Amino acid sequence: MLMWMSRPLYLNVLSFNQNRHTYNPMKKKLYETVIDHIKDRIASGELMVGDLVPSESQLSQLLNVSVGTVRKAIDILEGEKLIYRHHGKGTYVSDYGFDNSMFNFFSYGSSSGSSIRIYKTTPVRKKISATAEISHQLEIEHGADVIYLERMGYIDKKHPIIVEKSWWIAEAVEGLQKSSIHIPDLLYALVSKQFDTHITSSKEILTANIADKHTAEILDIKEGDPVVILNRHSYAKDKGLVEYRITTGRADMFSYTTTIGTPE
Repeated sequence: MLMWMSRPLYLNVLSFNQNRHTYNPMKKKLYETVIDHIKDRIASGELMVGDLVPSESQLSQLLNVSVGTVRKAIDILEGEKLIYRHHGKGTYVSDYGFDNSMFNFFSYGSSSGSSIRIYKTTPVRKKISATAEISHQLEIEHGADVIYLERMGYIDKKHPIIVEKSWWIAEAVEGLQKSSIHIPDLLYALVSKQFDTHITSSKEILTANIADKHTAEILDIKEGDPVVILNRHSYAKDKGLVEYRITTGRADMFSYTTTIGTPE
């Protein structure tokens, strides 16, 4: 009788120990795993101010959590000012000086006009002497130093849909040409934070043209296909004109949207 009673008593104790082992009030919550993942990538330098954070669906698949869990983590990080979320354009690593004004200069969209996330790479960066044309556009002396950047914009990271070529007055962003400096998706965030060059306004001219052979190869289209071309002059606080840019985009996958006046 005693032996019969001791066995279930032993099993109950074992069951209690197993439950006690699996229940851990200090166990990390799923949304905290997402927060730590993003913070670790920022701390390591993999993601820097102005960089586009992976989308909610990408983080959901990567970390094997629900989109709702990712969204909760993003909400918390946004409240901590570590990231900035812009509807339709994605979530960016931020700092306390990062706000919506950064996006006043980036109104690219899909061919239907809806906002899209565009990832940027910078395969070319160098200091060069300004040609006669660039000197004219930047209102500087012929042969003066400028920093040249050539950037590619992707939706799917397979084929670029835009090519950006920009020339900066060297003294405004001296050092930007160094490969050791990470250029984020949102270039103006870096220019503002690291070079104290705060872009406040720009003038733009939008035109259409056809792709030459070189552009067609980059954008994965046929020579002679239509392209959209955006010419921009950018001005910085207390520095005046600092950048001239030419952006060429696929007409079938790229659009530019602007608002005139204040919508009611």
